[in-house]
Amino acid sequence: MFEILAKEFLCENTLYLRVRAPHISHAKPGQFVLLQLKEYSERVPICVFETFEYGFSCIIDVVGKSTLEIKEEGERFYYISGPLGRPFPIYKYGKVLIYSKNWGISPAVSVGRALKNSGNYIKLVYFDGSFTTLLQKENFDEVILEREIKKYDEIDLVISTGENRLSKAVAQMYSSIRHIAMPNVHILCATGLCLSCRLRVKDSYVLACTEGPWFDAKEIMWDDVIRREDIYREEESVAFEEYKKALARRKLREEVIHGKDVDHYQT
Repeated sequence: MFEILAKEFLCENTLYLRVRAPHISHAKPGQFVLLQLKEYSERVPICVFETFEYGFSCIIDVVGKSTLEIKEEGERFYYISGPLGRPFPIYKYGKVLIYSKNWGISPAVSVGRALKNSGNYIKLVYFDGSFTTLLQKENFDEVILEREIKKYDEIDLVISTGENRLSKAVAQMYSSIRHIAMPNVHILCATGLCLSCRLRVKDSYVLACTEGPWFDAKEIMWDDVIRREDIYREEESVAFEEYKKALARRKLREEVIHGKDVDHYQT
C-alpha cells in the first residue's frame, strides 16, 4: 500500500496529492505513473508533478469514475507503477512557449522547471484560473491566463499538454516552429501489451505508453486521436454517473444507520 500523505483541493474537482512511493522518487520531467486505488479499481495514468525523497506529488482532474473514487475514498493506493514513459528531451532551445489545459498543468510545470534550469526562457499559457496560486510559486519568465488560444511571436519551441483539441489547434497555428505535444490517449497496461494507447504518427501506429508520451505534434494524426477519444466518452459518462449514484446510496445508508431509524433500517 502507498499512503496518500496530503490531499488538497485546488478547486472542487481538482486535487493535489502527495504520495509515499519511494520507487517513483527518481522520475524524470514528463514521465507518468499508473495509480490503482483498490484491488479492483481501474488503473489511471497520471503525470508526475514533482518528486521528493520518498515519493511524488501529482494533480488530478476529477473527470470520471476512477478519479472521483480517488477524491471520495482515497487514503492510500493499492498499486502504483512507474516511472513510465520517456522523459521530455531537456535541451537548450531558447524561448519556449508552453500551452497547458486541465491535467496538463503537471507535465507543463515539471517540464517547464527542467527547461528553465537548463537556461531556457519559459512562457507558460494556461486556461484554468484554479491553478493561479499554484503557478505563482514557479520561477517562470511569463505566466499568462488566457480564455482562448492565441499565437505568440519569436518562439523557438512550442509544447502543449492537457487536451487533444488544444494541441491540434496549436499545431496548426505554429506550422513552421517545432512543436512537442503529449496527446491524451487511453493507457491501461503501460507495457505495450493492451494496445489501447496506440496512435497514428506519420504513416504508422506507435504506443504512447512505451514510445511516448511526447511526440512531434505535426506528425500526429489529431483527428484520429480525437475520434478514438470520443468513442470512450459515453461509456465513461455512464460509469461516472453510476458511481455517483452508488455514493449517494452509501451516504443515505450511513445517515440512516447513525440516525434515529437505525433499528427500523436494520430490520
